[in-house]
Amino acid sequence: MVPFLYQITLSVLHEYAPAFAECLEPHLDSVSWTAREGVSTAKIIGFSNKEPNKDAINMTILYTAEAMGVQTPRVKLSKIQERNWVLDNIKQFPPLKIGRFFVHGNEFNQPIPYAQIALCIPAAAAFGTGDHGSTNGCLVALDKMDSMIRSRPINSALDMGCGSGILAIAMAKRWHIPVVATDIDPISTKVCSANAKANGVANFVQSLCASGYKHREIISRKFDVIASNILAQPLTRLAKDLGYHLNLGGWAILSGLLISDTNRVISAHASQGLRLFNRITIGDWQTLVLRKSNSINK
Repeated sequence: MVPFLYQITLSVLHEYAPAFAECLEPHLDSVSWTAREGVSTAKIIGFSNKEPNKDAINMTILYTAEAMGVQTPRVKLSKIQERNWVLDNIKQFPPLKIGRFFVHGNEFNQPIPYAQIALCIPAAAAFGTGDHGSTNGCLVALDKMDSMIRSRPINSALDMGCGSGILAIAMAKRWHIPVVATDIDPISTKVCSANAKANGVANFVQSLCASGYKHREIISRKFDVIASNILAQPLTRLAKDLGYHLNLGGWAILSGLLISDTNRVISAHASQGLRLFNRITIGDWQTLVLRKSNSINK
């Protein structure tokens, strides 16, 4: 007899995914959810060995939606043949080679390619798995930085808007330096901390929940590199703060930008003494590498 599982699926805006996933847990054997960069919705998937009570599930979904003031999502119940879920997930999110970085999920159990820097980033609760053009561009920029910084070592870095922590972890692994990783979303900072631990750099990466640069651990500090993969509007708004917190001769890696957004972001940072050094275009997305002058008078 072929073994079967019952699967529940629904899609919600990613900020509501934790609440909907939690309300399903008493009704199913396992529940997980995945949010991907560039997509506003998260997919919630639950499994049960026995046929779940769909009426009870619909009721708890309805109550949760009403409590949060959102539209009730459609719930799909299906009966599926059991498969090798680990293998399926690896196929859905295959490893990526981005320069010297090798990005993979936590199900990947093969040897890491020679001379590659492994970044284990599960495709789950926070943005930043390397497959999106903006994250990919940031990793390309970090990979190329060795040819730019020969005359000045990198001793400190900030990942502003860290999401999964992939850029903070990449900088910590590449340069073995302390990295501060901040995000306005407390879930992201928790995921960043867990990912840093899983990658063996928990002692290098400090995760903070903060709005911009106003956290007490940041407000008086300056950094040699600031990476910020967010959006054009907040990047423009935070340009003055970035200019203040970046050391003379320091580097900024900015992304989350459509090509049409780049000129206003460049202009906002030019007024803070940063000059464009490189552009990296991947699809519709562009990553900017800027440098702050070594002299206040330049």
